Amino acid sequence: MDTAPNTGSFAPEGDVVASLSHVTKQYAAAGVGNFYALNNVSLELRRGEFTAVTGPSGSGKSTLIHVLGGVDAPTAGEVKIGGRDIYGMDDEALAAFRRKEIGMVYQFFNLIPVLNVEENVAFPFLASEKQPDWAATHTLLKRLGIFQNRSSLPNRLSGGQQQRVAIGRAVIVKPSLILADEPTGNLDSANGEEVMRIFETLCRENNVTLLLVTHDMALARRADRVIRIEDGKIVSDGRSVTGA
Repeated sequence: MDTAPNTGSFAPEGDVVASLSHVTKQYAAAGVGNFYALNNVSLELRRGEFTAVTGPSGSGKSTLIHVLGGVDAPTAGEVKIGGRDIYGMDDEALAAFRRKEIGMVYQFFNLIPVLNVEENVAFPFLASEKQPDWAATHTLLKRLGIFQNRSSLPNRLSGGQQQRVAIGRAVIVKPSLILADEPTGNLDSANGEEVMRIFETLCRENNVTLLLVTHDMALARRADRVIRIEDGKIVSDGRSVTGA
């Protein structure tokens, strides 16, 4: 797929922030032999680029996110973030690197139930045993429209509010890469649209590379670049056309 470039917010040109080189993720499946969630995938993501990943269920989209995010090591191949081979690090170094350089947003929010809103957003600092920048945290909460909920626990929030907290947690340290797996999948259309508008704005302002997995083609068309995965392989990779 090779279409006219998107005229949206994210600039596709720039430094390579993340790359996969001949990455394979293989599982042994009972009765069917080896299953390839990713099969010899190579990919580069550039600074400030918004990339959407589409494909049928079971095609390897979530595995791609987990491998890029340092959550699930590939069977073969190399994954680099900021030029560093992340699976060449020991566990402690990788955990510290992920907290600083990679933000994750999931469909089911994954908030910590015993922490309130501002603590959940500041969690990357707390997990690193660093003093949070509470002024910056409160400014971000205001941008997200949840400052008034800062002392609330997650179970007191709506789905849209919880996803705003998850986005705040992902962007608070200004990482170089944010990975989002169906971030609007549990929201109604109005909340989904508002959450994505905030998400895109925050990423644009900080020149963050965003890779978003979605089944929603209207959402995918908002991206600069749309990649389709089938059976663990990239079958198309091209520029989106806004509003197409």
